[in-house]
Amino acid sequence: MEGRTDQPSLPAFIEPMLAKSGDPFDSDEYLFEIKWDGTRAIAYVEGRKCRLMNRRRFDISDRYPELQCFAGAPDGTVLDGEIVVLRDGRSDFQALEQRDQARSSFKINQMARSMPATYIAFDQLYDRFESVMGRTCSERRTLARQTVAGLASAQIIMSEGIVGAGIDYFQRVSAEGMEGVIAKRLDSLYLPGKRTDAWVKIKRQQLVPCVVVGFLEDDLGDLRSLILASEENGALRYVGRVGSGIDEALRTRLLDLLKPLARNDAVVQCRVKGKWVEPEIYCLVRCMERTPDGHLRAPVLERLL
Repeated sequence: MEGRTDQPSLPAFIEPMLAKSGDPFDSDEYLFEIKWDGTRAIAYVEGRKCRLMNRRRFDISDRYPELQCFAGAPDGTVLDGEIVVLRDGRSDFQALEQRDQARSSFKINQMARSMPATYIAFDQLYDRFESVMGRTCSERRTLARQTVAGLASAQIIMSEGIVGAGIDYFQRVSAEGMEGVIAKRLDSLYLPGKRTDAWVKIKRQQLVPCVVVGFLEDDLGDLRSLILASEENGALRYVGRVGSGIDEALRTRLLDLLKPLARNDAVVQCRVKGKWVEPEIYCLVRCMERTPDGHLRAPVLERLL
């Protein structure tokens, strides 16, 4: 129609670029930055409002009213980053979980004051409605840094890092109890939904010797997960369940080993309703960390002992 002007608009959703798992390394071709332990979220600024979308395509903007300061960014801006709750400069994942679980406006606003969220930006995908995903990582980060500086908000900060000495950086980050490091090739483009070696996640992990004290079955009677305990101060203590790292062959083998060890009650205090066994099967479990109550976070079965 004559005289009509189409208003530019942002995509409804952009698949976040993903990272492959890897080991620490040095390279002058890569930037190394902290892997923040939070909720991945892409921020879309349009019409003086900010829309925060998580990886599952849910709009989580209402959960973080303190992040509406994003609305001060130029219209048509899209940033990629992580939402965290910081305690002494480190991400407090349990506090973030409490924020995520709040649903009433009263509770959300109360938590926004008592445990405010911070958005840590590490990439820019759109600038004034123009995609910049075809530019290099270095160029996009320079643009993101300028956008964050323009907002001048304590709740929105830029993720900084170092180039080159990735091994030393990983060791320092791990020593401070952080989740790990992300390595990003400086000349890489932003590839939505792709997992390539342009981005490498290097996570701090612990190996914990455990003993199987029970198990859970699925609806078909197959092994779903193992119930674990670990020795602390000479006594066994429940530390969680593990289902990751168990292939079909091992599931069958474990059931054959566990069923003859059946007992009526658990050898540890545990609220899980499982099938209990004598503590005779030991294993090594890899996890990100131990939670304050001693449970294994993100456990993966490494091997039987």
